[in-house]
Amino acid sequence: MVNSNFLADSSPDPVVAENASDLEQRLGLYQVFLKLYEHHRELLNEILDLENTDRAQIKGVWQYILAGEDADQGYLVTNLLGHTQKLFQPQHCWVIGRDRKIGLPVPDKRLSRRHAMIRYVPQRGFFLSDLESTNGTFLNGEAVRYPTLLKEGDRIRLGSLSFIFFLHTGVQRLAVVPSELLENGDVEAIEKNTQSPVHSIEADLLPAAENGEDLSTSEKDTSLFPQPSVESLPIIESNPPDLSTAQKSDILDRFLNR
Repeated sequence: MVNSNFLADSSPDPVVAENASDLEQRLGLYQVFLKLYEHHRELLNEILDLENTDRAQIKGVWQYILAGEDADQGYLVTNLLGHTQKLFQPQHCWVIGRDRKIGLPVPDKRLSRRHAMIRYVPQRGFFLSDLESTNGTFLNGEAVRYPTLLKEGDRIRLGSLSFIFFLHTGVQRLAVVPSELLENGDVEAIEKNTQSPVHSIEADLLPAAENGEDLSTSEKDTSLFPQPSVESLPIIESNPPDLSTAQKSDILDRFLNR
């Protein structure tokens, strides 16, 4: 006679079975990832390039377009061309793409020659249209299929080019600033009293050698922050870490989620 307790103990653990099934699914996704990388490597490279582009914008200067109107004359203010400038167009149409002859030429390989257009309609506003581009035009994550009215804070993506849209809707007149506050910003008076030109904050951040100061004094005495000694610095190993199966699976999950 077989002991029933033995049969119960020898039955598979549901938790172990679930973990094994999950591991098999993850290994299957890993095989798909390898096949995708082997046959469509350029697609993965584009995904990584898009991620790097977003990170670069976070670290650098955000690109934008500010739209406004003056007596039914629309205009754009933007830094997409490398520096901020105000753009007028007689037909109230601003085309964005790689073509150097259009209003907003941007040297981006994922842009079509004539990728998208912003058009001003008097009394109605600014509309975004896709010009049958290869990689599409996206407004707040949604593909643009027809002319769409733009509003304040819209996020626009054309290929790998991303920027924010702002709308200038009016002018507000502010109260007069008290005279005692104006004295603090009187540049000419400050220069006259100090006999030296007003400089920017960046000048205070330059190294002492560039400002002509003597470096013979100890940096330890003049630094705002304590400097750690060489002996106290941790030693960083150059060998790659030995990742477990669970860690590798987690890395794959995060990549697929991107």
